[in-house]
Amino acid sequence: MRAYLPKLLLSLCLTTLLTYWGWRLLSGLEGPVGEMLPDLGGLARYLLGVVLMLAVIVGVAYLNYRLAFRRWMLREQTAPFYWVWICVLAWLVFELLQVRTEAEPEFVDENLLVMSVLVVFVVGYGYVADYLRTRRDQLRLMQQTTEAELTALRAQVNPHFLFNALNTIYNEAQRAQNDLVADLIGQLAGLMRYTLEESNRPTTSVASELGFIQKYVALQRARLPESDILRISLTVDSDEQPGAGASPQLAPLLLIPFVENAFQYGISLDQPSFIALTIEVEGGQLSMTVQNSRPPSPGQKHGAGTGIANARQRLERGYPARHKLTISETPNTFTVHLQLTL
Repeated sequence: MRAYLPKLLLSLCLTTLLTYWGWRLLSGLEGPVGEMLPDLGGLARYLLGVVLMLAVIVGVAYLNYRLAFRRWMLREQTAPFYWVWICVLAWLVFELLQVRTEAEPEFVDENLLVMSVLVVFVVGYGYVADYLRTRRDQLRLMQQTTEAELTALRAQVNPHFLFNALNTIYNEAQRAQNDLVADLIGQLAGLMRYTLEESNRPTTSVASELGFIQKYVALQRARLPESDILRISLTVDSDEQPGAGASPQLAPLLLIPFVENAFQYGISLDQPSFIALTIEVEGGQLSMTVQNSRPPSPGQKHGAGTGIANARQRLERGYPARHKLTISETPNTFTVHLQLTL
C-alpha cells in the first residue's frame, strides 16, 4: 500500500486541479444552454489546437535532442554545427509564424517573442534530457560497481584458503631442505597476493608493478626447461629512487597482459623461440617493448589475445591522450611497443 501512496496522491492532485480549472472555465460562460453549445464547441476546438501545438513542440524538441543534440553538441569539434542548426530552426519557426500572421508588421514583435520562447524550450529540453540520461547512466554504473565489489568480496574467501595451503607446502619444502621448491612457492604466493590486493586499488606504484613483472618472468623461467633454443631476456631500467619523493603511479596489472601474451604465443620447446622484454622509466615516461617469436606449429593460434584487447580498452579509458600503443606482426615475430605518460 505504501508503494502506491505517492502515485495515488499525484492522481488526486491532478484530478483536483483539472476539476478546478474546468469549473472556472464553465463558470465564466453565460447565457442559456442553446447559446452555450457553440461556445463549448469553440472552446473544444481551441483546446484541441493547443494540445496539438504542444505535441508538435514536444516532438520537435525530442527530435532535436535525438538527431542534433546528441550527435553534435556532445562533441567539442561538432558543437558549432549544433548552434548553426539552432539558428536555422529559429529562422524556420519565425517564417512559419510570419505566414500564420500574413506577414503583418504589427505581429513581428509577437512572432519574435513566440519564436524565442519555442527555441529556448527546444534547447532547454536537450540539456535536461541529456542530464537525466547521464544521471541514469551514473546510477546504473554505481549499481554495477557495487555488484562487482560484492562479487570481489565473495571471491576473496577462496584465495585466503589457498594462501594458507601454499604456506603449508612452503613450510614442508623448507623442512625437506628443498630451497628451489620453497622459493617457487613463495614467488607464486607473492604474485597471487599482489594480484588480489592491487587489483582493488585505482593505482599502484611503478616500482611495485615492475617488481611484479620481474617475479612473473622469474617464475616462468623456472617452470620452463633449460634449452639452447629458448631465449628469455628481461631488461628493466628505471630512474625512480627509493625515498626520493612521490612515486609515479600506474593502473595496477596494466602491463602484465602484454607479457602473458608473449609467453602464451611465443614459447616452443621444439622450435627456436625467444622473448625479449624491455621496460624503461624516465622523467615520468614509461616505454615498454615486448617482442616474441612466432614458432610454426600446426593449429597454433597467433596474434593478440583477449588480454591485450582488454589492456587496450583500459589504456583508452584511463590514458586517452597519454599513451601510444603500437602492435606489429611479421611471419616470425610479434612486437608490442607502449609509450605511456605516468
